[in-house]
Amino acid sequence: MTTNDVKQISIRLQPDGFSYADKFYPVMPGADFNQRMEDAIWNTRLTELDAEIRCSVETTRFSLSPADIDESVALKMYHLSLPEAEGEETVLSQTDASHGIRIHFGIDSRLYHFLMRNVENIAFTHPLMRLQQQWSDRTEVTEDCMVAEAETNALNLLVYENGKLQMANRFDVTGTNNQTYHIMNCWTLFNLDILDNKLYLQTSSDELRKSLSQYLKQCVS
Repeated sequence: MTTNDVKQISIRLQPDGFSYADKFYPVMPGADFNQRMEDAIWNTRLTELDAEIRCSVETTRFSLSPADIDESVALKMYHLSLPEAEGEETVLSQTDASHGIRIHFGIDSRLYHFLMRNVENIAFTHPLMRLQQQWSDRTEVTEDCMVAEAETNALNLLVYENGKLQMANRFDVTGTNNQTYHIMNCWTLFNLDILDNKLYLQTSSDELRKSLSQYLKQCVS
């Protein structure tokens, strides 16, 4: 089998379960969460697949830094900017050298080692890195703008100024009002114009589109 023939599969680790093959497998937080998460992953037979697994760790425990600063300095920034993890944490990093960005993000150590032991060809990523790689070379972001990726319980935001990434942040959210608040708060913080600048919105929520249309003239979805 050549490299081009290798099957690629994406999974998403979330605070309340994981997604794989367009299906969400809920694992409610609480006692023995890690064991129940491992059992759920095992039962999908994901560990038996002959494929490259790209695992998105969907967490708000992350820190961004320039790619050219020392790794140890960037890691120290991560620990100084976040509260102490509730459990044992493994901190991973991902670098996009072409755009000069590095991200550190945390994953529960027990779950990380379970995946490393049982899933071959696994690579870990963070949703903000995926989103900025999707947008940073597009002509739309050569002008000042915001990109928002809104899901039921999470919101990813990017702000660009003259084609350069100025902000990348992820929020846990509880509904349309909460999503709208974070978008408009960041919009104001970065002095984006409600008439001239564009919001590129990725969402399946008509309610969110309607809410934002009250404030922004150019919401592209």
